[in-house]
Amino acid sequence: MKKPAKTREELEAAIRLEMEDISDWPTDLAISVVPHEDSWKVEIMKDGPQQDADRCDMIEAIADRLRSEFDLKA
Repeated sequence: MKKPAKTREELEAAIRLEMEDISDWPTDLAISVVPHEDSWKVEIMKDGPQQDADRCDMIEAIADRLRSEFDLKA
């Protein structure tokens, strides 16, 4: 069964929305959804030190779940 497709912007917004529900969105983190092999992945850009490892893990977990639900629109 084919998964519904969302744009990069829609996926990024969905990840941000879930993160805001879980915790304060860190000001020194930015995310970008990029194509990866047959699917997509989230890249996390940090301005500061690695102190946001827990938030990065949460973002990755959210992306993993969304990846199982949605494809990236080309």
